[in-house]
Formats: sequence, C-alpha cells, structure tokens
Amino acid sequence: MKTIYTFIFAAILFTQSAVAQCSGTAMVLNAASGSLTDGSGTSNYVDDLDCFWLISPAGAGTISLTFTALDLELYLCSDKVRIYDGSDTTGNLIGTACGNTLPATITSTGGAMYIRFTSDISYSGAGWEASYTSTTAPPVYCSGNTTLTASSGAFSDGSSASNYSDNANCTWLIQPPAATSITLTFAAFNTEAGQDFIKVYDDSSSPPTLIGSYSGGSIPSPIVLSSGGAMLVEFTSNNSITDLGWSASYTSTIAPPVFCSGSTTLTAVSGSFNDGSGTDNYSDGANCTWLIQPANTSSITLSFSDFSTQGGMDFVKVYDNSTSPATQIGSYSGTSIPASVTLPGGAMKVVFTSNGSVTDLGWSASYTSTNFTGIADNELNKGISIYPNPFHQTATLKFSAPEAEACEFIMYDVLGKSLIKMVIPAFTTSVVIDAKSLPNGMYFYSLSENNMLIHTGKVIIQ
Repeated sequence: MKTIYTFIFAAILFTQSAVAQCSGTAMVLNAASGSLTDGSGTSNYVDDLDCFWLISPAGAGTISLTFTALDLELYLCSDKVRIYDGSDTTGNLIGTACGNTLPATITSTGGAMYIRFTSDISYSGAGWEASYTSTTAPPVYCSGNTTLTASSGAFSDGSSASNYSDNANCTWLIQPPAATSITLTFAAFNTEAGQDFIKVYDDSSSPPTLIGSYSGGSIPSPIVLSSGGAMLVEFTSNNSITDLGWSASYTSTIAPPVFCSGSTTLTAVSGSFNDGSGTDNYSDGANCTWLIQPANTSSITLSFSDFSTQGGMDFVKVYDNSTSPATQIGSYSGTSIPASVTLPGGAMKVVFTSNGSVTDLGWSASYTSTNFTGIADNELNKGISIYPNPFHQTATLKFSAPEAEACEFIMYDVLGKSLIKMVIPAFTTSVVIDAKSLPNGMYFYSLSENNMLIHTGKVIIQ
C-alpha cells in the first residue's frame, strides 16, 4: 500500500512540474497580432508568480488587448494582471484584471504595451488567456527646418517603412558648436530619379555653396565638409511618384577649446569676454586678466550672464585699477550668478584664477561704460578738490572758481551704491562733506551740472 501512495504522490509532482508556468523574464511579442496566457494550461497557476510580457510590433500605432478567459483570486484582487501604456511599468496603468469577470478591451495610446501578472502565496485559479491586435502607425513625414547641434546624429525623410510624401521640402542644418569638419553618410537611398533630390550645401559661406546633388537608387559616397562647421541638407520631392526614401548619419570634428591666457585690454565702450572654454570646462591653472579701460570713461558696469566655478577654489576677482595698488571690489566663486558691479571710474580689472584640480563650465561676462558726455579733460579738473584726503568723519569740498550754476554732489561705495547726495548752490566756494555715518574705506564721488558730469574723484575715510 505504501508503494501505491508513493507512486501516486510522484505522479502528482510530475504533473505539476510539467506545467509551463510563466517566468519573471519578460516575453517579447512583436507580431502584429497574437495571444498570451499565464502558461498554466489546464492546471491552476502556481503561487508567488511575477511575470511580464512586452507587446511591441514593429511600426505599431496602437495595441488592443482582449481577455478571452479569466479565473484569478478575487479577494482584495490579490492575484491580478496589470496593463501599462508603454514599454515598462513606468507607463500609465490603463487596466487591471482579477476575479473572473472579463474586462472590456484595453487599448494603448502608442506602439507598446507592457503586461505584468502577479500571484500571492495562497489560493490560485485556472488563470487567464488574452489576445491582441495592433494598428499600423502612419508615417511621420519630415517637414520644415531642423537644426542639429549634437556632435553626431542621424536623420531621415521620416517615412520609415513607407514611401516619403509628395511635395516634400525639408532642411537639416548640421551645426555642432565649434565644429571644424562634418562628414555625412547615407545608410539607405531610394528617390524618384531625376525628380526628387537630396542637395548638400556648405552653409558656412554666404550664400551657401552646393557640395552635391543626389537622386535615384544608389547610395552616395560619404560627403565631407572639411573647411567649416555648418552643413545644410535639403530634401525636395515633386507631386508624383515617391519611393522608400533615405536615412543618413553624420559625425563632426570639434575644435579644442581655446582657453583664456595672459592679459587682455578692452578699450571699446562696451563688450563681452569669458573664460574661453566654450561648452567645455575651463582649464586647470588658469591665470587670466582683462583690463577694461575705454577712453574718457566715468563709470563701468560689469554683468555676468552665466557662472560656474569650483566653489572656494576658482575665483573671478574684480578690481578698481585706477588705484595703486589696485583695490579689490568683488570676489566670486561657485555657481550663483553674481550681481552687476558698477565702478565709478575708468579702469576696471578682472582676474580669473583656477587651481590644479576640479574645473567647471566657467563663466561669461559683458560690460558697458559711461563717458564724460563730451566734456574735455581740462574741464574735469578745474581746481575742484577735497581736503584733507584721506579724512576722518568730515572733509571740505573746495572750488577754486565758484560755479555759476548749482551742482549735484554724489558719493558712492566701490559697488556703485549712492551713499551721500547733496545739491551745492551756485557761486559756492566750499562745502563740508559729513561722512560720519560711513565706515572706513575707499569711496568715489562725482559733481555734475544740468546732468552733465564736470568732475570725479576718490576719497579715503580713515
């Protein structure tokens, strides 16, 4: 009798092991239509399953899933089939099936559907079966103008496995930053011979120069633009007869960054400059200086448009270079864009230094300046002085010849903030400047008549 029980138990185990249960490895279904099941056949599915199916037919536009059989544990929906709109479980959950009520057909919004089946550790049912169908996505034809700035890439007429459209007129401007050469290679080429054309231009010239014109069924040889960084590709088709189209890829050679070095003097009324690295990181051991010194300048304003340096190690420092030695008015490091700096004077020095390790994307800046509104140099020094200088708390502003009109006196800090402002009546010979509220340091001042600058200078409070 014991032998008979042993035989029956072994037979049961063999029957269970012979069932092809689903597994945790995702099964990929790429036919346009098909069917899928939990894999248990005529037996119940087993406990603790976690199985996946990816339905992704080539060129599919949508996928529709219909359950044809369903027998899963209903309590708390413990055993269930979940359907996702996309190629994995990060897609939107668009359906859940449990119990034994067949859900309505579930349709994806795109060409991929992901299915996950899980069971808990108790109770199982006969399982489930489903079938799917798919629709074919319409071709997405090329249109308009596209700019490609990556160092390499690929593009095509857009029709995929279909023919391209009539009356196509599409352009691609291949223009990677700092590119010195571009190579275009076709992987497929089929157009109506003599009617539908790919034309390739050197777009770094004005007007663009035609490099080559291609039509028919032969794949062109690679096209190399060796003397510039801008290639224009144009595709046109007429209003009859189309073909399978074409696809192409490109590579480019990128010029190495030209890092800043040494000293540069900027004398234009306005301008811009940067660390020189372009889209790359700046170099280790940088030590670069820019002297901003336009002629007849009464003030200079420096503004940063982007700023990323190694915090606390790599610095942009700004100085008033009209003093000896130059006086530091700002020091900047890190990733926050500094506020604009205004120097009430005519010589600003900017110094950039980096250490020997860890760099960042760098910075760029621009400057503007204000001139003396046409007043000659000898008019700016008509015997106007402040004494003593340096001074403590108060000083005297003296005119060697009284002004016939009222003047406005303004004192600034090194960042250009107005601190003291007063109107000096006409025919005044001297006036006391009360600076008791100001801390020790260097300050700038200006005198103007009728909004025209007549004198500037510096004072030091001790």
